[in-house]
Amino acid sequence: MAKSTRNGSNEPNCNSPASWMHESCSESTAMTARTWRKTHRTLGLVIGVQLLFWSASGAYFSWNAIKGVRGENMIRSHEPIDLKNSQLISLNEFVNSEAVAEFSDRKLVSVLATTMLDRPVLELTYNVARDDDGVERNPIALLDALSGERLSPIDQDTACEIALADFTGKADIQSVDLINATSAHSEYRGKELPAWRVVLDHPTGTVIYVSAHRGTVTSRRNNRWRIFDFLWMLHTMDYQGRDNFNHWVLKVASLFGIVTVLSGFGLWFKTSRMFQRRSNQTVAANKPPAT
Repeated sequence: MAKSTRNGSNEPNCNSPASWMHESCSESTAMTARTWRKTHRTLGLVIGVQLLFWSASGAYFSWNAIKGVRGENMIRSHEPIDLKNSQLISLNEFVNSEAVAEFSDRKLVSVLATTMLDRPVLELTYNVARDDDGVERNPIALLDALSGERLSPIDQDTACEIALADFTGKADIQSVDLINATSAHSEYRGKELPAWRVVLDHPTGTVIYVSAHRGTVTSRRNNRWRIFDFLWMLHTMDYQGRDNFNHWVLKVASLFGIVTVLSGFGLWFKTSRMFQRRSNQTVAANKPPAT
């Protein structure tokens, strides 16, 4: 007959030194291990696929240099041009010229002296304004610094020249198109528009985007970048815009991942031979002497 406990129950106290004598305590330990195992399997089934995505994408990120992903390793280097002996037009002539007459009602915010296809140009940026329909008007004018000629928006041929001059590999133009809008999953999302999309005939699948208003390369995309972008979407679990890693789906998944790992540790402690050996040694040490 089981000995009554302090609270009047006939259930044995499995934490007492004499718990080794009760089969129900052994069964309780086994049930605890089964509970840990079941919890770990369930969590692994729920979050296991995402853990695989995190590991696979992380491996790809670490094994691919970001310069290669961004195509920066294929940028052609150019010698800077010397403007000391160039007869540049004064800024006042630029500001008051007919080439920028459409900006006469707007404030000039900044002036940038740069080059395009080895010739000096001035990039004039005006304050943001909208037309009567609420559409934002172009704030940039690109002018030839020697002649004062208006260069922007650049045409298709100029965009192709800029793209080929930027690329260090040997490639032909496969196709060119002007884009004015992009989708949330576009490889050119969130970038300056309008832009020329210049597709090169090259094994890397390189596409170079050139700003129509500034005449500069704004992005370079290749096959490695596209794989990176797809894995980044899986990594951040942002299946709408691909770039947000602060949403609640990722937060919940990360918590599930932590609990899964902790349950695995708990299962190991409950079922490992080392843990069981120490438990048996403790029980043997507390075993009362035979009478």
